[in-house]
Amino acid sequence: MEARENTASVSALLRVIPPELEPEWDGHVVRIRHEGRESLFRPLWIGEGLPADARRARTELFHGASERTDGVVPVVTARRVSPGAREILEDAQLSWADASGRARIVVPGSFYIARLEPIRADAGRAFKWSAAADAIAETLLGWRVEYSEPETMPIEQVGVIAKTADVSLAHTARILRHFDEQRYTAKTGAERGTSATREFRDPGRMLSDWAAHYAATPRSGADIEFHVPWRDPQQSIEALTSSLHGQDWALTGEAAADRIDPYLTSVPAVDLYVPAGQLEPARGRLAQHPDFREVESGGRIRLSAADPYVFRLTREARDVRTVSPVRVYADLLRGRGRTAEAAEYLRETAIGF
Repeated sequence: MEARENTASVSALLRVIPPELEPEWDGHVVRIRHEGRESLFRPLWIGEGLPADARRARTELFHGASERTDGVVPVVTARRVSPGAREILEDAQLSWADASGRARIVVPGSFYIARLEPIRADAGRAFKWSAAADAIAETLLGWRVEYSEPETMPIEQVGVIAKTADVSLAHTARILRHFDEQRYTAKTGAERGTSATREFRDPGRMLSDWAAHYAATPRSGADIEFHVPWRDPQQSIEALTSSLHGQDWALTGEAAADRIDPYLTSVPAVDLYVPAGQLEPARGRLAQHPDFREVESGGRIRLSAADPYVFRLTREARDVRTVSPVRVYADLLRGRGRTAEAAEYLRETAIGF
């Protein structure tokens, strides 16, 4: 485990253990003392704590190469364990703790720790997501999904990434170094020059961290919504195809997920992006359709603007253009209930990490 992650993991574990148990980190495990007996905990960091992260931890602990030592209780740690991740871990009878101060730690036959009310987390993180970091991460993750042999995918040279993500060359290089520090990626080959490349080290954690940040960030600008006198999303898509002929646009959200790999039994609204700067022209063209009526909320068609790089990562799904599955996944995470379930299903079937 990389040093920064190790510090966060240990900190999350130590903050939930009552001081009377005398918790102590010895560099390998956290030791506690209870009624004359010693118990040992080994923290396992999973980043943001989304359901996909919990499944990876479960697999690593039960079937993978993770070190297993008799008498040592593994504790899965994260910035914040989501309800879905918590259910996965508890069904597998795994202990967990997060940086908000919540935890469920069980030592069979000894004691049980449950902290379900958040404790204010320590402030300050070395790495901060920014608009440029978002764009570069989404670009790399989008390429990772499309690459035919992702396990050996070399990350494109800095200039190609910068051009695709619309970020300056110098800024792109700095962000990639930050990604290396976070252990999302790692440099291989020469230090400089045409033979210098990067490879993904942990794309799953990068996706979870980026998507959780994205989903928690408020949208910039309000959606433009239209009511239509039908519920069939396919009819809406056909009307959009006709009205926006010749203009860049791409589906996202539930409608896009339904085209890529269906999961939901119904799609209540069709969400789509157009490039920033083309929102008003698109709005005008849709307003000319006799069956489209603009509304303030509750529309069955929702129109938003996206940065141009998003359209360089699109794909065709059943004859309709959609944004990258990683953007669809992140947009779905903004929802709850069945929408969040659809996000995790899409990640399993169409993203794969």
